Amino acid sequence: MRTIFFCIFSILFLLPSVTNAHGLYLSSKEGSLYANFSDRSPAAGAVVTVVDEDGIAIVRDTLNEKGMWVLPKNIEGEPKFVIVKAPGGHLTRIAWQDVLHETSKGFFDYLSVRIAIGVMVLGGGGFFIKRLLTPKSKIRNPQ
Repeated sequence: MRTIFFCIFSILFLLPSVTNAHGLYLSSKEGSLYANFSDRSPAAGAVVTVVDEDGIAIVRDTLNEKGMWVLPKNIEGEPKFVIVKAPGGHLTRIAWQDVLHETSKGFFDYLSVRIAIGVMVLGGGGFFIKRLLTPKSKIRNPQ
């Protein structure tokens, strides 16, 4: 039983202090592409690449200090995806059609929602394991 509590303690308290990763999210509005990290800081200086269906780069540019990139008016070729690569190994992509139709962050893109779901999964898993390991008592019917 101590081993289980030690594992749960390690997962809940020790691992989050070691990992510092955060996501890179894209959204578009009014002809501009915005790139932000999960802590809402802009991905300034990230490299934006527009590729066609074969993966050939059509346009390559960088985001400004606000994490914004204005969509070009004339693009040679037919764009398929926009790929954004930020320092630290962050890489994400969005379909060109999604860029043209304004997008926003989804419900599961927020860090607080992901943390809440993780806590519920860990808590539910701990409860399930506890129920499995707790011996069931047999009740005798007095006669």
